[in-house]
Amino acid sequence: MPAWRVRAYVGEEIWRDYFKFAFVRNPWDRQISQYLYKTKSKARRPSLERFMARKKRAYVTSYEIYTIEGEVVVDYMGRYESLEEDLRTALKRAGVESHLEVPRTNVTSDRDRESGYRSYYGPRTRALVADWYAREIALLGYRF
Repeated sequence: MPAWRVRAYVGEEIWRDYFKFAFVRNPWDRQISQYLYKTKSKARRPSLERFMARKKRAYVTSYEIYTIEGEVVVDYMGRYESLEEDLRTALKRAGVESHLEVPRTNVTSDRDRESGYRSYYGPRTRALVADWYAREIALLGYRF
């Protein structure tokens, strides 16, 4: 849910007083996760380039979750790449001292992950992700 909508639902006082956090993921990695998820039931997966040719289906952003009008509005941003550690940090800052185990669900198979997200890309699809998610990449310093 976009941050502006959360703020509208909870009201200004709660929005201002509550600790807000979000998690982000490297856009190139996130795009491959979207690709694998959206094409998992296909007998034969389309190429990444073909999949990304339909932006409406392929595009998946998180920018609106932690920004309003281009400004970061959460108190803490954790990274998917260090999920457990950053979740502990966020919870501690929110006043939760107990340790929570992060369940592993909806995990991409080892076969699909073994070569890493970089292996899926060619120059065109790599540049397309850089264009689609330029704001996130600039703000968060992600690199391919």
